[in-house]
This record gives sequence, C-alpha cells and structure tokens, in this order.
Amino acid sequence: MNQQVRVSPASDWRVAFTAADFEHMLKLGAFADMRVELVKGELEKMMPALPSHGERNLSVALLLHEALAGMPIKMGSDLAIRIDETSVRAADIALYPASLPSDRVPDGKDILLAIEISDTTLSRDLGIKLFDYGRAGVPHYWVIDAAAQVVQAMCEPNAEGYAKRAVVRFGDPLPVPGTDRSIIID
Repeated sequence: MNQQVRVSPASDWRVAFTAADFEHMLKLGAFADMRVELVKGELEKMMPALPSHGERNLSVALLLHEALAGMPIKMGSDLAIRIDETSVRAADIALYPASLPSDRVPDGKDILLAIEISDTTLSRDLGIKLFDYGRAGVPHYWVIDAAAQVVQAMCEPNAEGYAKRAVVRFGDPLPVPGTDRSIIID
C-alpha cells in the first residue's frame, strides 16, 4: 500500500522576517557591507548613492547641524526607522530627540523629521516611502528634489501618507520641525 506524498513548492517554505529579526541582524553587523531595508518581511537591497546624492546629503546635514546647535535633538544618516512589524525603512537623514535610546531601532512616532534626498528615487520617495512614513506616524517628512530645486515638506501623518504638503523652493527659508529655526537649501 503506497501512500501519496505531497511535496510543497519552495514558496510555501518562505518565512518573512520581522522588524525584530531585522534589528537583531543589524546589531550583529549582518548588513555592514550593504544598504538594505525590510519591506513587508523581505529584504530589499538599496542602490549605492551617486556623488551628487552624497554631496546633497552632507550639505543638508551640515545646515541642520548648525540650526540644531544647543538643542536636545540628534541627527542620524541612513537611520533605520520601524514602520510596522514587517517593515523597516532607512531615511537619508532623520532628526530625533536626544533622549531616544541609541540601542534600538526607533519607531516612526519617535522621529521628528525624516528626509530623503531624491536624485533617482523621486517616485519611490513620494510614493511608497511617503505612505510608509505617514502610516508609521513620522510627523514631518521632507523629499529634497534637486532636479526641480524644491523641497516637498509633508506633515500631519495618516494611514494614507500625509494630510498636508508644502513645496518650498531652494533659496527660501525652510522651517525645521521642533525648533524655531529655519534652513535655506541652495
């Protein structure tokens, strides 16, 4: 008497990573030689940045560093932000309270401002990332569009992204959330 054995396809054996798994892997240095995000349980490798992206990232960080002098606010680059239990995004620049513990991945609501520098990623930054940061409760989100020479500044996060969006031209003052200060991006 032979019994029929059912063999499941490999896709049935896949297991999605959790945000906790991802954080554990970060702490162990699993991604030391690459940039990755966790999106709906799957690892997504991020493209390396072009020189223009790195230059813009550094110039904005320096402007923010100067504006934040003496304030209880810290700034991180490529900072991991927990969106939900199966997604962790990495913001090009993020501001967060100095009191935030540095030994864990912060939740979206812990972040004061997430910033993406968009050279080649504008549709992603104004699409899925905007949606993810909004539903995670990141209160302020900027997308710096160097090609159009504008900053799209979002606030009032909700389940669909953000309720408010302002477009600020390069050269105009851009208020830094959580402060009474502004920066001017050229």
